Amino acid sequence: MKHLLLIEDDKVDQMAFERFAKTDEFNYTYKLAHSISVAKAILKNEKFDAIVTDYFLGDGNAFEILELKIDIPIIVTTGTGSEEIAVQALKMGAYDYLIKDIDGFYLKMLPITVKNALQRFQSEKELKEYHTNLEVLIEQKKAELEKEIKINKETSEDLLKMNMIFKNSNEVTFMTDNKGIITYINPKFTELYGYTADEVVGKVTPRILKSNAPNNIDYDNFWHKLTNKQSISNFSYINKKKDNTLVHIEGSFEPILDTSKNLIGFLAIQRDISERIKSQNIQKVLYNISNAVHTTKTLKQLIKLIKQELKVIIDTTNFYIALYDDVNNQITLPFFANEKEPFTDISAKNSIIQYIIKNKKTLFISGQELVKLGKENNFTVSGAIPKQMLAVPIKVGNNITGVIVLQSYTSSEAFTEDDKNLLIFVSYQIGLSIQNKKIEEDLTFALEKATESDKLKTAFLHNISHEIRTPMNGILGFANLLKNPQLTDEKQQSFIDIITKSGERMLNTLNDLMDISKLETGQIKINLTTTNINDELEILYSFYKREATNKGLLLNLILPKGKDEIIIKTDRDKLYAVLSNLIKNALKFTTIGGIDFGYTIKDKNLEFYVMDTGIGIPKNRQHAIFDRFVQADIEDTNVFEGAGLGLSISKSYITMLGGKIWVESIEKQGSQFYFTLPLKETEANYIEAINDTELKTGINTKKINVLIVEDEEIASIYLSILLEDYSSKIFLAKNGEEAIDIFKKNPEIDLVLMDIKMPKMGGYEASLRIRELNKNVIIIAQTAFTFPGDKEKALRYGCTDYISKPIQATNLFSLIKKYFEK
Repeated sequence: MKHLLLIEDDKVDQMAFERFAKTDEFNYTYKLAHSISVAKAILKNEKFDAIVTDYFLGDGNAFEILELKIDIPIIVTTGTGSEEIAVQALKMGAYDYLIKDIDGFYLKMLPITVKNALQRFQSEKELKEYHTNLEVLIEQKKAELEKEIKINKETSEDLLKMNMIFKNSNEVTFMTDNKGIITYINPKFTELYGYTADEVVGKVTPRILKSNAPNNIDYDNFWHKLTNKQSISNFSYINKKKDNTLVHIEGSFEPILDTSKNLIGFLAIQRDISERIKSQNIQKVLYNISNAVHTTKTLKQLIKLIKQELKVIIDTTNFYIALYDDVNNQITLPFFANEKEPFTDISAKNSIIQYIIKNKKTLFISGQELVKLGKENNFTVSGAIPKQMLAVPIKVGNNITGVIVLQSYTSSEAFTEDDKNLLIFVSYQIGLSIQNKKIEEDLTFALEKATESDKLKTAFLHNISHEIRTPMNGILGFANLLKNPQLTDEKQQSFIDIITKSGERMLNTLNDLMDISKLETGQIKINLTTTNINDELEILYSFYKREATNKGLLLNLILPKGKDEIIIKTDRDKLYAVLSNLIKNALKFTTIGGIDFGYTIKDKNLEFYVMDTGIGIPKNRQHAIFDRFVQADIEDTNVFEGAGLGLSISKSYITMLGGKIWVESIEKQGSQFYFTLPLKETEANYIEAINDTELKTGINTKKINVLIVEDEEIASIYLSILLEDYSSKIFLAKNGEEAIDIFKKNPEIDLVLMDIKMPKMGGYEASLRIRELNKNVIIIAQTAFTFPGDKEKALRYGCTDYISKPIQATNLFSLIKKYFEK
């Protein structure tokens, strides 16, 4: 068994080599040296058949070993992939080089590389012996020619010896005359090229072996050197066999001179280095495929490059890679090359790809066998039937992630068993590269989404700041103006209207934020009630008609003919909110023309629409307007009021109600928003509306004693004003502790309006303590928090009922009427 010296200073590479050396693929003994100095010391005392050395070592590099001029093959390994290092190493006498890859494929190539180097070393050694013998024979011939008596006998013996040497050589050997006509071939020539001596000797020149492959040989210069009696050694090129297949050759050429130094012929010695070239090509392909993850931008580009690289070692004319998504059971074709017919997708069911993935085995088969296999296993062969197919599963770990497919439509012998094994070998690196590229694409996509999200949130924060500051400025500004005692009644009323409008605008913004928060946490619930669609639309029309008229716009309500009323089961408040939001948006973004809104009946759905003649939405923004924090143009949102939340909320509501929402728009011409709701017809329920004035004047109660528990002074004053006509006494407390003390001292209190969030003691605890003192007092919780469960929590802590802030007079009077009406 051959004995190797491995020089390697990297611990990880040492461990990887030692693990590999224990496998059946490694048939050598070895000794390990971790530095140049240790290696030199070992070489003084031990003999080795070959040396494998890393280039970069702790105390030097591989060139110091090459400089020792040791008469054994030396193979250099490097992790840099530098061509300069490789070229310099070969110039200094290295037999070969290997590029380390991160996956350790170079270790699998190492036994083949060592084997080739040892064979080459032996062949060169024999060649040197041949040259030496040839020179001796020539010298002998020269000496014998000086002795006329022995010249014929000696020459005959020399030729016989030479013939025996060449005949038993493992190298291809042939001779020509000085015109290049072949005069002798050995058995190895016939074995390699397929020509017999009768076919070539005395008949043709070695140019019969010339191929059309790109040899980079200047034949004129080549012939010029030989005819000028110059030797040519270690020359690599590609020749053609008798059957037209190609073979990689490394050879040497020597001029043959007679005793007078005249050129009488040429001697050629060649060896087949196809396996070595193939090994180098495979290693280069693996390296390039691994590196392509970083040099290509998309998965399609990567697979296209993989095809180009594989072309060096196998026919990829008809090539594709099918990738399998086991989560969604889908097959995709990022890249496809087919000379017969292109197609872009393959069914995940009943297909050849599904069959290969399921069986996890390579398929190497003829077209006829493929058709038969399809019938037997119930899968369809799409497209033209190839004459031969080679399909290899792509494995990453224990998972099958896809299939590499090669096909030939011209030959049933286009691919060999060696091609199959080769494709299986490289498929592991292909799988890793594709997986890494997909991970890279996923990360790039996530980064783009994160960048977009940051941009949207920044714009959103600017909008929110604007939507809060602007109405706040109106409230504070006009409130200060109201302090002027010389204001006319008309101006006072105008300023009050502005303050009210600003407050409503800020409240809308806060309500939108609250709704988004609830949607985020899944706290929005559906409350299905019987809803008269026509009535709801009439209310919306009446509400927005004045605003449209003030802007000079037409507002049209269009109802289906023949339908006086449509009553369905839905969440009335959410339907109203969606339609209100769409109409408000239409009014906001329309300056000329008008707005049409209504609905049609389609199958088992109501299809609502709001159409305007406004600014429209750019096509590249239409997909995003239903996202949170987005308006159609986030760069220009300050032009229009709104936080960019309304459409997102609307979409969530419609989805919860079992419908869908979409937009059709042409920029500068207008937009049409549509949404659907399931049509579930039911009996009509009519509820008579009561306005604030009717309710307030309709209350018939006794004078009550009220305790207002509120830490905000303005809110406390507001409630006191609302209740002053219906109260005998009003008590004020700023926190729960004060409320309990006041209640203990005034047990005649009939109603407690309890704020929930207060300093010292909150409303929940205070309600519980007051309830312990009096089982019958009415306690109404008031809070700015409107999450589901707030009302139930208040009831658990002893409250009688619940009202949310901002408190509307209508709602408060309804509760007073409910509990105190005579």
